[in-house]
Amino acid sequence: MSTTSTTTARHPLAFRDRARLRRWLWRFTLAMQDHPAREGRRIRRDLRAALLDDAERIGVDAALREIGSPLRVAADHLEALGSAGPRWNDGAVLAALLGFALPLYMWAAWAMGAIDAVGAMGGGRVELTWLGVPMTAESSDEMFGLEFTLGWQPFAVSLVLGALGFALGARIWRRWARTPIS
Repeated sequence: MSTTSTTTARHPLAFRDRARLRRWLWRFTLAMQDHPAREGRRIRRDLRAALLDDAERIGVDAALREIGSPLRVAADHLEALGSAGPRWNDGAVLAALLGFALPLYMWAAWAMGAIDAVGAMGGGRVELTWLGVPMTAESSDEMFGLEFTLGWQPFAVSLVLGALGFALGARIWRRWARTPIS
């Protein structure tokens, strides 16, 4: 039994060559952040397949030289798009940081400072309010404690900060912008 092969000679990719291709795709992906995510993933997937095919066929150096700079390829795709799209992932990250992590960090720092201040005054019990949350800080030589009751105020502050972070991070005004990319 004989088989005939019509494929051309392929170059197996070494680790260094695969790393170079990954680096090119990573730079391309970063440059494509303003592109709609689904379409951007499809373009990246198609480019990756074409790059791998070319790299195996003609070598990595020739494939990368032929396709050009990842920034230029991304700019061509964005130019064809007409305008930049929102960055939803960036908005979600900024919303989580501003709406959850920042208030939690500020509250923890404030509470620890209140307990420390009570301890520095020789101990005792102090009733305070932070962002509408009533708190009681208590400190003595043997113990320290914090008692609080959550209301709707911290959630409202977190919601507002999160919404603001999402709007700024996602740049939602781009959704309605019709100005071309320069």
